[in-house]
Amino acid sequence: MPRKIKSYGRQDLIDVTLPNHADSYTVISHKSVMDLSTEALEDAGFSITNENYRATHDGNIASAIYTLNFGEDPELSMMFAWSNSYNKQMRFKCGVGAIHSVNNTSLVCGDMGSWARKHTGSADTETKETIEEQVKLAKMYYNQLVSDKEVMKKINLDVRKQAQLLGMLFAEHDILTTEQASMIKQQMSRPTYKCTAPGTLWEFYNFVTIALQQSHPKTWMEDQRVLHWFVSETFKFNKVEVKEETVDPNQVDLEDSIAEVEAEQQEAWDQQTRVEEGLDHKGGDDDDDEPVDDSPEITGIPDGDKLSDTDDEFEADEDMQEIKTEEVIKERIAEDEAAVAEVCDEVTDAEALELIKGQEAVDQQMAQEAAADNSVSDENIDDTLKAEPDFDLDFAPVADDEEDVDSGDVDFNFA
Repeated sequence: MPRKIKSYGRQDLIDVTLPNHADSYTVISHKSVMDLSTEALEDAGFSITNENYRATHDGNIASAIYTLNFGEDPELSMMFAWSNSYNKQMRFKCGVGAIHSVNNTSLVCGDMGSWARKHTGSADTETKETIEEQVKLAKMYYNQLVSDKEVMKKINLDVRKQAQLLGMLFAEHDILTTEQASMIKQQMSRPTYKCTAPGTLWEFYNFVTIALQQSHPKTWMEDQRVLHWFVSETFKFNKVEVKEETVDPNQVDLEDSIAEVEAEQQEAWDQQTRVEEGLDHKGGDDDDDEPVDDSPEITGIPDGDKLSDTDDEFEADEDMQEIKTEEVIKERIAEDEAAVAEVCDEVTDAEALELIKGQEAVDQQMAQEAAADNSVSDENIDDTLKAEPDFDLDFAPVADDEEDVDSGDVDFNFA
């Protein structure tokens, strides 16, 4: 006769000897699951009010239910559950559900409240990540179960319909043993607890969960999941909408603000550079009714900083040209002195001095001629500014009889 499943304490499961399988088998210890679950729940703001452990006689297959202090529903409290094994008979599972406080039975979401992982490879690392992910979505799973409970209370079931559901769970979906099916039948005749909605799907659902308390730890969690999935699909429960966190569009992000200011400063700097290089002068007339302004327009600079007199620009250019000319002269003199000192070691100091002075005179004359060639007369400047632009923006003319399009409501004449 097989030994029955019994309740264990936390330390009893911790003391179970770890398995020694092949290298391909990754051990997920009961203690690590306990610690990871407790840590994830506490980090999420949940506290455990009760712990319930069940296991086989050798402790190689174990399951746990942690009741949490969350939930405003008077009948359901949130729970976190897991199942684990050391003998390769079951994959690790965990999930979020609810505890029915009236009869201490449990509910597990049918399609999204559980996760299973085979004991291979990086199973130990993924176990931590998955526990955290389940806890992160715990409120959504709980709200779904509360919603489903309220829907089940509104669905009336007579004895015939309850018997049909019982047969499908037992014969088709195979989540009930013969003993469990017999227990449900007895509950249908003589309920052991008083349901708040007798004669409904919710009452029958609790008949089944009472029987599933006797399930083996290896199948208990999957049996719970299949039950809720079957009921949800049969009666077409609606999914609870997940509310995503929204960001106030008027809220200013500090990093975005800094990036925007830096971009504006860079743009202004680039514009100023183009102006100094003479690449940003514009001309033309945008409106026939307005007088033509042939003065250069400088963009990218605040209005108070715009240059109003073009003469100032060209005077600055002349000053800059003189500075550049002096720099050229100094550079050439320095180069000549170095060259004379290098190749004329046998020449006397007096002769070298005469050579240097002669070369300086030549360099001075060449620099002045170059400056004269680069200079621009006022007359040429005026002619340049008054010249018509060498490009034509060919905008299509607007007919006089066309009406302006109003920027308000527009009728697109949809059927």
